[in-house]
Amino acid sequence: MIAGKRREPAKWILSKELKDTSVIEETQGEEQGKRYIITPLGTRVKRVIIAGIITSSNVEDNLTKATVADNSGAFYVSAFASGYNADAKFALDSLEQGSTVMLMGRVNPFKTEEGVFYFNINPEIVVRTDSPGLEMWKSRAVWISMRKIYAIREAFKSEDGDINHLSGLGYSVEESECALRARKYYHDYDFQEFSKIAESVLKFSQEDSKNAELKDLILAAIRKNDIDGKGCRYEDILSATLSDGVERVQVDEILNTLGSEGEIYEVSLKRFKAI
Repeated sequence: MIAGKRREPAKWILSKELKDTSVIEETQGEEQGKRYIITPLGTRVKRVIIAGIITSSNVEDNLTKATVADNSGAFYVSAFASGYNADAKFALDSLEQGSTVMLMGRVNPFKTEEGVFYFNINPEIVVRTDSPGLEMWKSRAVWISMRKIYAIREAFKSEDGDINHLSGLGYSVEESECALRARKYYHDYDFQEFSKIAESVLKFSQEDSKNAELKDLILAAIRKNDIDGKGCRYEDILSATLSDGVERVQVDEILNTLGSEGEIYEVSLKRFKAI
């Protein structure tokens, strides 16, 4: 019996880590023909697990292209109707713009004559996820990224630092190897900026959660105070929200958002009705 080849483990990375990559590793020996990328955090990547919101989608018979945003940037996805991953295209086709998605796929790097790198993901598995699922992915991806950042900082303290040294500080073998690759290939990379953006991903998530709670609060106030069927007065919405410490400008922003999303409409001047 011939043993099947072991699949490359998929890496959890933020879109910024992929976007900032500028090293493609051409392999030799048994791995000849495989093209890995080495990211600024030293991650050796062939396959990834990503998640985010679909911000654009172009569906054709043989090819679907989509953009998936994760608050640190965007992933670019191409799913083909032919081949062994055809089911992934059909799954991607079923998701509309604004859907939350998680997918696993292979990274295909491309370098222009001008030296500009582009990275496209060919999905193998595509699943619709919910807000908690997206937050789980963000939390894990940021945690993995920051662990690598801390290991990289230690690696830069001494050019003689090796895997044994970093492992002795509590980092895993993979984290240590990533740190040494980052030191080798990305000596001038702005790791501080990456840290700030990675941390902001979680901040955006917290703000999104607060906005979702505020939307629910305002919708509940509109329904509760629409007593005569003529809509809820703006003053009643303010009374229901300002007592919770919500600023008036936030209320106005959420009302505009709910209107654009088709959740409410303005019956008359400053009177709102939920749909």
